[in-house]
Order: sequence, then C-alpha cells, then structure tokens
Amino acid sequence: MTYCILVYLSRKPGTTPEQFRDYYVNSHLPFFRQLAGPHVPALHTQLYIHRTTTSGDGNTPRNASTPATVFFGTQADFDFDVLVTLEFKDVATFQAHYEFMMQPDIAAKIAADEERFLDRSQTRAVLLGEVIETTAQ
Repeated sequence: MTYCILVYLSRKPGTTPEQFRDYYVNSHLPFFRQLAGPHVPALHTQLYIHRTTTSGDGNTPRNASTPATVFFGTQADFDFDVLVTLEFKDVATFQAHYEFMMQPDIAAKIAADEERFLDRSQTRAVLLGEVIETTAQ
C-alpha cells in the first residue's frame, strides 16, 4: 500500500502565480530531485488553483488581484496556490526520505531554495488515509 502526503503551498508575496509555477517546475523540482536522489517520491503531483487577474478585489491580501475561481466556499478558503501529493511506495520508503531530508545540511539547502518562491510560513502537510478513485466506467 502506498504512503501519500498532501501538501499545501503558497507563493511568496510579490510573486505572481506564473512566476511561482515556473520556478517550482523548472528550478525547484529539478534541484529537489537531484538532491533527493534515491529518496525522491515515486509520484509527485501538483494541482494548481485556477486564478484570474483582476484590478484588485480578490477579498484576501495574499490574492487581492489574483482571485481563485471558487464554486463553494470563500476566497480565504483557497488562499494557497497548489496542492501537492507526494506518493511513496510504503511507510519505510517515506521514513527514509524524511530522515534524509531532515538532515541539517540537506534541510538548509531545501529551505534556502524554498525562500526564493514560497511563503514557508503557510506550508501545511498531512498524511492521507485511504485513497479511493472512481472512473466513468
């Protein structure tokens, strides 16, 4: 059974959603994969919040000019920029990844890179329980 972590990430103030996505995909992820080596997650999925650009009535200070397209809830409920799932083969594989990433020198390198594009004070992560997928079939 896989072991899956759900992470909420928010961009650094002054960074546009496009700049955030570009840095995350084209700089941070390659850096992270190289650093993690054999400890990289088996699957890394990014689910970006759809945002539009307006003159500035997004109802939250973080996204005043880039509100989310909300169907249910409020803008404040969707003040993060991307949901990330990190999937590992099993708990032992995750634990090896976590122990490696928390080594002081490795953690410092990751933090320094994240400071370039993330508001790290807003990062949240949680272990997912059972995952059930359904299809149209």
